[in-house]
Amino acid sequence: MLALLPYANAITAGFVFDDTPDIRENTTITAQFDWLGILATPLPPGNLYRPFTVLTYTVNEKLLPGAPLPFHAVNVLLHAAVTIFVWMIGRRLFAPTTALIAAALFAVHPIHTEAVTGIVGRAELLAALFGLLTLLSAVRADHACAPLQRGILNAVALTSFCLALLSKESAITIVPLLMLFRIALRQESLANGLRRELRSLDWAPYVFCIAAFLVLRALVVERIYPSLLDNPLSFVPTVVRIRSAVAVIWDYFGLLNLPLVLAADYSYNQVPIASTWLAPRFLAGCALALISAVVVLHHRHAGVRFAAALPFVTLAVTSNILFPIGTIKAERLLYLPSVGWAFAVSYLAELGFQSRRYRALTAVILMCMVGAFAARTWWRNCDWKDNATLYASMVNSAPNSSKAHYNLGNVLLEMNEYDNAIQQFERALVAAPWEAGPALGLGIAYEKKGDYARGIEQYRKAIEIEPDFLKAHNNLCRLLLIAGHFDDALAACRRGLRYRPADSNLLHGLGVSLVGSGDLEKGLAVTRRAAALASSNQHLQTFLARLERLSAEDQEEGKKEQ
Repeated sequence: MLALLPYANAITAGFVFDDTPDIRENTTITAQFDWLGILATPLPPGNLYRPFTVLTYTVNEKLLPGAPLPFHAVNVLLHAAVTIFVWMIGRRLFAPTTALIAAALFAVHPIHTEAVTGIVGRAELLAALFGLLTLLSAVRADHACAPLQRGILNAVALTSFCLALLSKESAITIVPLLMLFRIALRQESLANGLRRELRSLDWAPYVFCIAAFLVLRALVVERIYPSLLDNPLSFVPTVVRIRSAVAVIWDYFGLLNLPLVLAADYSYNQVPIASTWLAPRFLAGCALALISAVVVLHHRHAGVRFAAALPFVTLAVTSNILFPIGTIKAERLLYLPSVGWAFAVSYLAELGFQSRRYRALTAVILMCMVGAFAARTWWRNCDWKDNATLYASMVNSAPNSSKAHYNLGNVLLEMNEYDNAIQQFERALVAAPWEAGPALGLGIAYEKKGDYARGIEQYRKAIEIEPDFLKAHNNLCRLLLIAGHFDDALAACRRGLRYRPADSNLLHGLGVSLVGSGDLEKGLAVTRRAAALASSNQHLQTFLARLERLSAEDQEEGKKEQ
């Protein structure tokens, strides 16, 4: 109930942010059911391979097409199931009360809203669900007496692990986490436990599954490098990237403890780069890692050792330390790592309950934490109502993010609030002057306001930033024609056709420019080519028919004159 109640208002949210490209515009999900298509199609932008997650989206879509409520309901139910598994893991490592406290904190924590309320966060939920099921099944198999029971449990563990991998690639970290879980249950030291785990070869089937998954992924996924906008750590020296990634881990720790300011986007330039070895966030991250390492190596309680290691293990492939990923920072990445934080806090609460002096105070603090976290979760869910509310909240919580201002600008354009949209696009362009999108947005806003001169200027600026920006070329050509600048439009259309020689819109614009410049026959020839490329464009076909009538009339008049 603690997992369900704070998210009761999440089911009324719509499709927002990445839900549009990943679900609503994804023909693998919205078209006819196709097993092969699901298995052989990555998620946008083309480097995410999560076929089981896509399968669940497809089933959702087929049951109630176009309705966001079932998508959100499934996410909330998955979160409740993960919460139960967190409690079951805690029961094996800690006292019953401690496990219950950990599950309660995990259930209501506001950091999970991006994973639960955001539909595309389902990948995190599924990976955590099947990852924790893998841990529970594998350790149950270790203690099973009957060979048949042991075989079934191992099969469940392997199947769960494969489903976790097919839900999200970072589930690969479940293998070292399973080793640490077994070590904790045996209450061994880390060194002795790892030696025993490696010698047992129990990890071999999981490694085989990982290898098979990576081969399958390599056959499907394109190699797409992270963008500077989404992850500036991809464009800095390795040492700077690692240093900054350690600083981000400290940021994550702060969000887990005090989740007041939450953002769905941390793109350029919201997260500062740790440019020196003395950067405070980097030093704090190092101190946190050092304290966790000391706890993992020397703490007397096996459950605490596991809790201290869990966040670092599960963040290993998404922290940008080993290699750069698609984002510099994201709250959804904390979904499974937050389990370690919940166990650590619940253990501290257990120590408080053991003291008569602090027992009442500990209970009050815990109740306040659970209540405050649940209220913040409910409040945060309201931001995911639609794109307008989400992007407005992004601008407030991540004011230095270029993408936040750009996204809000686009929403304001749709709402015909052109002056406000211009302000957001200008702020986005100041934050990331190499991005052509905000310049294009400014051009559209000025055009909608009737300020054609500034619109033309911004379209040209977008092309200057990104010379092959097709939409900017099309908009510039069209606006120059509307303004009656036929010679400039002719040059603009030809410049765009250098990059897209078969674009029917640019060819249409070129044809209009030629006709406007007085060359009817060349304009007719170009328009015929454009019409052949876009036979379904009724407007273009009508324009071609008009030109052909004009050409026939001119030819008739020429014959009469002769």
